[in-house]
Amino acid sequence: MIDYGATFKRLREDKGLKIVDLEQPNISRSLIGKFERGQTRISADRLDKLLSDMGVSHDEFLFLGGDRSDNYIYMKLHEMGVQTGEPKEMQQLEAMITRSTNDLKHGRGGIGAGFMREFGIMLKYGIDKETDMQFYDRVEVKKHVQPAVDFLKQAETWGRIELDIFTLFYPGMSPTDLLALGRLAIKRAHFYSQLRTEQMRLVDIIYTAFNGLIYADIAGAAEMLALEESVLNGMDEFMTDLTTQRLRLISSKGLLKMLQGDVEGGYTQAMSVVPAYEIAGMNKMSEFTKKQAELTRKEILAGNPDNIPHTYSMLI
Repeated sequence: MIDYGATFKRLREDKGLKIVDLEQPNISRSLIGKFERGQTRISADRLDKLLSDMGVSHDEFLFLGGDRSDNYIYMKLHEMGVQTGEPKEMQQLEAMITRSTNDLKHGRGGIGAGFMREFGIMLKYGIDKETDMQFYDRVEVKKHVQPAVDFLKQAETWGRIELDIFTLFYPGMSPTDLLALGRLAIKRAHFYSQLRTEQMRLVDIIYTAFNGLIYADIAGAAEMLALEESVLNGMDEFMTDLTTQRLRLISSKGLLKMLQGDVEGGYTQAMSVVPAYEIAGMNKMSEFTKKQAELTRKEILAGNPDNIPHTYSMLI
């Protein structure tokens, strides 16, 4: 469910507007304040008039008001937990697949139930450690990723559900599909580029595409990284949370440089962010960055870059 008042307040503040700036003869500041606090409702006509005055469309309002606590996909992901192939975790995965299948049969969960079932089966076959095949090359993975790829290519506008599906299924997408959908996500999720509070999600979506391409399509990865940097450079400096994204960008540039031929220079650049992560207490990011940089350097120097799992970030 959407908390209309809270979403409205969030948009108003994002636009730098005060309640008094939106006051009208038939829409008092008191009414707007009570609406934002959830103390009263206002008519759809009045809401649309206020949104129009803020330069926000009705679709954008609904898009930004999604509540993750009432989202089928997030509920099932929480039930499933992290997956690394351990027996207990595989049992959780199997249970999630069973529940999603039952929900689908009984008309529960909507479109999310279908995709969570496919996502679960994709993971089930994808985390098999007895094969040297890349994740996206496995027949069973392709079978369950294709519906997601087709759905995303046909969607005229990407909202939360589309972006969530893209993030879920990207490890199983071929480099060609991943690059095409990465471009499409940026083009069709235009709402994220309109509001500074939502631009962070856009940056994360671009990074998702980069992360899936880095060991499979260097040119495509470079394109996504350049786009990520351009979005970051256009964002407000006061957003202190950008520190994490900028550190990630530096590390990503280092990985790309290694794969483009400057192994030692790229390794040094990728590793340069580790102390910053450690000082900030971001130990998981520190370990992930070190492992990824060390593995990349090792395999390139050994002349075996293809030995780096293309979905490395998901599997460690």
